[in-house]
Amino acid sequence: MDQSKARSLYIHVPFCQHICEYCDFVRVGYHNGLAERFIERCKQDLSLRQGETFETIYIGGGTPSALSIDQLKTLLSMVRPFCALGCEFTMEANPENFTEDKIQCCVEYGVNRISLGVQSVQAKLLQLIGRKHSLEDAENVIAMLRKYGINNISADGMYGLPTQTIADFEHTLLWMIAQQLPHVSLYALTIEPNSAFGRKHIKSIDNTLEGDFYQLAEDLLIKAGYQHYEISNFCLPDKESRHNLTYWHYEDFVAIGPGAAGKENHRRYTITKNIHRYLTEGIIFDEDIALSMEDEMFEFLMMGLRLKEGISKKIFIDRFRVSLEDAFNHAIEKNKEKGWLKFSDTHMYPSDEGRLFLHDLLIDFLEIEPENR
Repeated sequence: MDQSKARSLYIHVPFCQHICEYCDFVRVGYHNGLAERFIERCKQDLSLRQGETFETIYIGGGTPSALSIDQLKTLLSMVRPFCALGCEFTMEANPENFTEDKIQCCVEYGVNRISLGVQSVQAKLLQLIGRKHSLEDAENVIAMLRKYGINNISADGMYGLPTQTIADFEHTLLWMIAQQLPHVSLYALTIEPNSAFGRKHIKSIDNTLEGDFYQLAEDLLIKAGYQHYEISNFCLPDKESRHNLTYWHYEDFVAIGPGAAGKENHRRYTITKNIHRYLTEGIIFDEDIALSMEDEMFEFLMMGLRLKEGISKKIFIDRFRVSLEDAFNHAIEKNKEKGWLKFSDTHMYPSDEGRLFLHDLLIDFLEIEPENR
């Protein structure tokens, strides 16, 4: 693989101690022997990156905290040399298996940001979606993280769950605010066909109720001092996820692990989701696409319009040698008239309504002006 200019690294740990009802990610029940082989495989993949360092590193899953303490030490010690000075080093964790010794291990090897899978504060909802932690577990982990100096904590929350009421979600949001969490990620339940919910034919809630949940989150969190900087993400000032901004700014990133997706040197790739093939056959791709200029223009828009600040007109010209207005004149004019797109001196960004209808807005941008193809 060519030497990459990527400044971000994502590692997918596919193991979970249990599988949640809504999950359709690449994951497998934790097995000690498989986990050992996975770590050995990661070591081989990382060896291809010798000499590179990254400004952000994100270990996700799956559940990285499901690894044993010795496995976690081995993985983090392998990754540590790839941290650039000032690296944002994030790891995902679940409250029920993120023990004090694992937290100490994270501190020892430079992890400085934790993304915690909280989802809800109601025991009945946690049980319904197959989570194994209690609210007390989550509070204890947050307290322990702060005790050991990891203050950059993000929590995930979900809405649109079966039987969940607006009041339930409000309690979850108020708890997150009371915990003074620097970053909150909120996701509507989507029913994936291969998830347990999908197989049980659970239905998604209607769009109006989903919109009510979303509006409540925006109202409460902004009032509490959070910035709604990306469609699904809120943060206190200067606490954005630097790693995820790599995706939204459409920069290159390296991927390691089964099912992990990366983008490098005008290629987008997804590593095989088949864990056996990943462990035994070298780097096998389920997808490996050479991106055309048209692909990259559209994907740049698709990611950048998720951000409240939108897209830098200067960066678009620097990258593609054409202005936004020349490349997408028809789509821009149409969506300006609808009130879905706005312009400042430096940026094109979606209005509040435009963010709600981003999928519909983006369809208009699939056609690039003929003279700029």
